[in-house]
Amino acid sequence: MALILQLTKKLLAPPCPATVDGVRLRHYQDASDGEIWLELRRRAFARQKLGVGDWNADDFAREFLAKSWWRPEAMWFAETDSPALTASAVGTVTLARRGDTPEARPAVHWLAVLPSWRRRGVGRLLITSLEAAVWETGQRQVWLETHAQWGEAAQLYESLGYGPA
Repeated sequence: MALILQLTKKLLAPPCPATVDGVRLRHYQDASDGEIWLELRRRAFARQKLGVGDWNADDFAREFLAKSWWRPEAMWFAETDSPALTASAVGTVTLARRGDTPEARPAVHWLAVLPSWRRRGVGRLLITSLEAAVWETGQRQVWLETHAQWGEAAQLYESLGYGPA
């Protein structure tokens, strides 16, 4: 079995972003969001033994800020929106571009949802919001990669209509 799964989805109609009670989306705002992203990544992938090591602010900068495709509006954070809780990030995803041309492939990059918030619709909310942004650019296909051993992720992507690339 391949270690990396390459998946894709054709967008046949404008995506309708999901909603999750008590959760709102926002885009990357400033450098403090880099630290929030690193903490989300650390907690979301804490149980994974494959493909994830410790990262710091320099790693975040290399992975995102230094990339030619990087745009703050292409990184989403899902945050709790309950008056009983201080707003806190429970998930994130980034829309990357694979290639250096205007037709570069849109790609899901680093979907991360805290384990305690999985199976509540947060991943679906993030992915459908990313897909809607892709649709708005006029592109009609999204790509992604995930580890074959990350079964929860593969199940989520399959449930959202992703299949082998």
